Amino acid sequence: MRLRSGSLRGTAMDRNTLLAFALSFAVLTLWMLFTPQPQGLPKPVGEPVAEAPAQIAAEDAPIPGLPEAEAIATSDRSDQLPAAAAVATQAVGTLVPLETPLFRAELDSLGATLRHYELVAYRATPSPASAPIVLTTGQPPFANALATPFRELGLGDLSQVPFEIERADAHEVVFSFERAGVRVRKVYSFEPDSYAFSLRIVVENGSDAAIGPRYAVTWPASVQPGNDFTEQSFAVLHEGSMTREPLAGFGKSGFFGGSPTTEAVFRREVDWAGIVTTYFVAAVIPEDPVQASGQFVATEPARAGVVQVFFDPVMLPPGQNAERIFRVYAGPKEAERLEAVGAGLIRSIDLGWNWLAPVVLGFAWLLHAIYSVIPNYGLAIILLTIMVRAVTTPLTMKQMRSMERMRALQPKLTELKEKHPDDRQKQSEEMMQLYRREGVNPLGGCLPMILQLPVFIGLFYALRSSIDLRQAPFVGWINDLSSPDALFEIPGVGIPLRVLPLIMGATMVLQQKITPTQVDPAQAKMMMTVMPVMMTVLFYQFPSGLVLYWMVSNALAIAHQLWVGRSLRAGKPA
Repeated sequence: MRLRSGSLRGTAMDRNTLLAFALSFAVLTLWMLFTPQPQGLPKPVGEPVAEAPAQIAAEDAPIPGLPEAEAIATSDRSDQLPAAAAVATQAVGTLVPLETPLFRAELDSLGATLRHYELVAYRATPSPASAPIVLTTGQPPFANALATPFRELGLGDLSQVPFEIERADAHEVVFSFERAGVRVRKVYSFEPDSYAFSLRIVVENGSDAAIGPRYAVTWPASVQPGNDFTEQSFAVLHEGSMTREPLAGFGKSGFFGGSPTTEAVFRREVDWAGIVTTYFVAAVIPEDPVQASGQFVATEPARAGVVQVFFDPVMLPPGQNAERIFRVYAGPKEAERLEAVGAGLIRSIDLGWNWLAPVVLGFAWLLHAIYSVIPNYGLAIILLTIMVRAVTTPLTMKQMRSMERMRALQPKLTELKEKHPDDRQKQSEEMMQLYRREGVNPLGGCLPMILQLPVFIGLFYALRSSIDLRQAPFVGWINDLSSPDALFEIPGVGIPLRVLPLIMGATMVLQQKITPTQVDPAQAKMMMTVMPVMMTVLFYQFPSGLVLYWMVSNALAIAHQLWVGRSLRAGKPA
């Protein structure tokens, strides 16, 4: 299986009113919480990965506003992310190119870090000429990932010094650095068919004094222009709870002003921390999550930042050594791969509320299973929507029967209101007696809808987070089901004409016209205007796969309503 990444309450009112409140609340909530403005994917790399080792220069200027290296070295804060060291001479490193069937990378002997990492099978746009997705998007002086400063050793910033390359092959690259009797080794181990690899860091104390190494591994990122459906975000799984902070908003003052938050620390019990987008994740996973901590730092507010996983310093007497092992996953949010890595990395996929996750994963599996038979994800979405409608038909039938009975009682209810125009209590009493005599439950149309909401919300999340839909074509102009469709740009306006949201809005108008209603005509007319317009505007920026699902679901509901209404009015069992 591949997955590519409040309560809603019913009331005793007619279907249109309930639909207005339920859908408005659900869609607005999902829109505000889970649909940020498009930010970018990593910027394409202009030059190919070198075939042979090359020389690069490290930036030597500290980031303005952050403490200098010496100040950090003397600080007793264990959660402080070091700034770049200011050095008198320009350090250089040797590049070690790596290539597997899944990714291409460059390791840099300067700090024994990861300079470049791109995915072979994923491109920024559907165009075959598009550049690959790059997951290393840091900017100098935090350009390289997996840096380990070790300033507390008194040897300077080890992320800015050249390491010796002891070994370099397709499976393992070993770097080492030694000064004043203290030796640091960083061992990268790779597998040919995995986006996961390990980093083993060993500190050997050959000096005459005790040292206290603080193991910390960083992954930087910066906001990049692009066309993916979401921005990059800091992410951490801490004490079993997911926290996401959009990079484009972190370190920026809030709407009402106040001091911006430029740093967040998560003490202990960090299963993993990293950078996520809708469909990709770069995560650092400590081998000992109980003692591991995490940190987000905005190195340039709302533009760039660093996430790190770290441990408190350990006392290392002379002649002793200590090591920490970190795993790294940098790749697509495919459920099978994430589950194989473990450490709760599956939570990097936006599965909604915890109780909803099995529903979302189940729909994702079913969508992929349909695609394996019919290799078109647009058709797979249509078939999946039909299947969901078929399964929920008993609940829908119960709801529709209740609505039709309520509509049949409307003349009698009107008569009761006219009989007791100034006595609401008497109206209510006689209405309840009427319901009992006729065997009608006024809430009968609400409960089935409420029971169906988890199904529809689960399907919503599955379609929104599925990497299967990324750059998946449907028909004609719809060449990416994970992005809004655009037939053409309206001349003089600059707004794209999106056909699917407009058709979806039309189906909503038609659905409301044929749905039984108990409100007065003025209210019904207002809802028939407001709801479709509001939903069309909201869905105008939604991925075309989601809009297709909602449009087909509306069309099926219309057909079902027409059939049930005709059958019930003819006195036949529906």
